[in-house]
Amino acid sequence: MKKYVLMLVSAIAALFYSTPAAAYDCEVDGIYYYRTSATELEVACKVFSDNNRTAYSGAVTIPATVTYNGKTFNVTSIGEYAFRDCNSLTSVTIPSSIREIKSFAFYNCSSINAINIPATVAAIGAGCFEGCASIVSMTIPTGITEIEDELFYGCTALKTVVLPASITAIGENAFARCTSLLSVYLLATTAPTCANNAFDKVDRTWCTLYVPKGSKTYQNESVMRDFFIEEFEGKIEQANITPQISK
Repeated sequence: MKKYVLMLVSAIAALFYSTPAAAYDCEVDGIYYYRTSATELEVACKVFSDNNRTAYSGAVTIPATVTYNGKTFNVTSIGEYAFRDCNSLTSVTIPSSIREIKSFAFYNCSSINAINIPATVAAIGAGCFEGCASIVSMTIPTGITEIEDELFYGCTALKTVVLPASITAIGENAFARCTSLLSVYLLATTAPTCANNAFDKVDRTWCTLYVPKGSKTYQNESVMRDFFIEEFEGKIEQANITPQISK
């Protein structure tokens, strides 16, 4: 059902994109913002049109605060389609002020190769990284409870992903067509529920699922039991974005 709702939302959004229109309230240092409250801003796309792909390029650093017309705002979210189709975007630095990254925020950013998500982010919307074909690894912060539908759909270069102990569900097509996926580190001791097509086109006999020692429920989960499952002890540390198992 969620899949059909997302398709409907995308279709409605496409209608808006067909007509160029401003999608922001202000612009500061090349970044566009939508005002969400008297004190907070959300990173926004430049226009609702196919020309949005030229709005951002290269390495972008999102500031934690922005001063506009003499007033200082906190930047607390990244909006829907904010970086949509920005094919020349290579990296984004996200500040710890960000609490939410909304659906399709980085949709089809095919050249982006580095996104570090701060621990302050409590929600990541569906399809957020769909089509980001250059991302090699990703760590989802603690506190995220669900890997939303199509979150990494078509991330064909993705090799390693770390999912925190808080994850309880993995949605439809979440990792579909991640054809290079080799390692999934899942820190939850109980296997999350997993949509049947969550790992569509992923070779689960080749990809290794690393789980905490004693986590026997993974062997019984209908999708995850097909992975090569390896148990570990200790913590997973992040070093140069590549997870390492510490004994």
